Amino acid sequence: MNNTQALEAAAIILGSEPTQGAIAYRAEQLEMLPQAVSDIRQVLSQPECTWQDYWAVAQEYEVIKSDYLPELTTQETELITALQKASTEPPTIQVGSIVAHADPYRTLYVAKGEVIQDLGDEVIVAWDHWQNESKKTDRYFRDELRLWQPQ
Repeated sequence: MNNTQALEAAAIILGSEPTQGAIAYRAEQLEMLPQAVSDIRQVLSQPECTWQDYWAVAQEYEVIKSDYLPELTTQETELITALQKASTEPPTIQVGSIVAHADPYRTLYVAKGEVIQDLGDEVIVAWDHWQNESKKTDRYFRDELRLWQPQ
């Protein structure tokens, strides 16, 4: 086998151009693969992992993404997909959400409450300022509420 054939064989195996520089660069990239898989698995295994947590690590290894993705388990790749999807969806009002009224002309616009029950299209909200009142909760459609943002 001559030098040209050896370069071509190495290029096919490594998935690069058949030049010494391209082969050396690709080999250097692949040397990062075990560390990339380890770092990504470490961040994905953390409880409460977010898309931003994953992305902060994944950006370092973006050039070898097509190499490290097949090394991950199905559950890990599904988690990555779910994290990405969750990061693009607006937050939804659900049990435990801290909310205020969506209508700026209502006094409850500046009041804070917690969703304590989900009734499908409607939710039950326990308002903080009603703690000492006989009526502590009220029922609302989700579109009547907004997620709480301190003024």
